[in-house]
Amino acid sequence: MQKITRIVLVDDDQDLCDLLKMELEASGRFQVTASSQSGSALALIKTERPDLAILDINMPEIHGVELATTLAQDPQTAGIPILYLTGMVSPEEVNQLGGGHSLQTLVSKQSPITELVAAIDNLVSP
Repeated sequence: MQKITRIVLVDDDQDLCDLLKMELEASGRFQVTASSQSGSALALIKTERPDLAILDINMPEIHGVELATTLAQDPQTAGIPILYLTGMVSPEEVNQLGGGHSLQTLVSKQSPITELVAAIDNLVSP
């Protein structure tokens, strides 16, 4: 039996959250908790204790890189891999923003779902 990967998805676009949750869960391999509220994302991630956090970078309340940095500095969440999902910046720009911690990957919002799944698999594989 295949292990279900638990994911917290945080993006200020509720429609995108709903779509990605539906597409990922349809595979039967993922359980997704999605939130469009970046301000409450830290508490949500601590509560859910996911295998992976998918974060938009450009959000109105808390910037995705700032959230990832906070997660990396907290012993409760430091080991959670981060996948950035964005339509705005390159991996080089993420590093310039301070998101250059280990276990990071960036996927464009315009990428096919197969690319997102491949990135997830790469981050959560033993």
